[in-house]
Amino acid sequence: MRPFSRQDIGAALIVLVLGGPLAYMLASAFADGETRRRETPLRSMLGDAAYEALTRGRSTEVHYLGNDRRVPDFELRDQDGQAFRMSDMRGQVVVLNFWTVTCGPCIEEMPSLVELSRILADRDDVELVTISTDRTWEDVRTVIPEGTPLRVLLDPDRAVVRGRFGTRMYPETWIVDRRGVIRMRVDGARQWSSAIAVDAIESFL
Repeated sequence: MRPFSRQDIGAALIVLVLGGPLAYMLASAFADGETRRRETPLRSMLGDAAYEALTRGRSTEVHYLGNDRRVPDFELRDQDGQAFRMSDMRGQVVVLNFWTVTCGPCIEEMPSLVELSRILADRDDVELVTISTDRTWEDVRTVIPEGTPLRVLLDPDRAVVRGRFGTRMYPETWIVDRRGVIRMRVDGARQWSSAIAVDAIESFL
């Protein structure tokens, strides 16, 4: 093997000089792309302005994003008469949706929640629960189709929805992580069965 010439050494130095910054730029671009990929579902659900403000620790008039609030415990009955206790949900991500039949956006959003319940039906790591503040199950059944896997709870005196969570405007959706920490609140209707919404939910697994 012939010894390295000055030209060989010079060429190697040029590659090092030029290649270092190029490699750094590629690595930075990859890291930036990965960050944007992770942020996209949450940005889409909250909007860019709210997302930017919330990630910088500022409060906004709508939505919440954080990791320093524990979900309040509560117990309500579902449409089958079974007790649902929030404290029993540790180890699962829980999506809580608050609604009422008198809320137009809630009714528009409900088919996407029904579809999301079908998407999640075979999973044991995510639980979707809607809480109606209507007075009777008859009211609820005018909106929720029979036989749907969507779990519905009834809170007619609003002791949970208003008393524990402080919700007054509907629809409102809360995402609680496996440890029982509230990670996100979305105010207003969304297309919950969309791929971007499912990605947002799964980001808290």
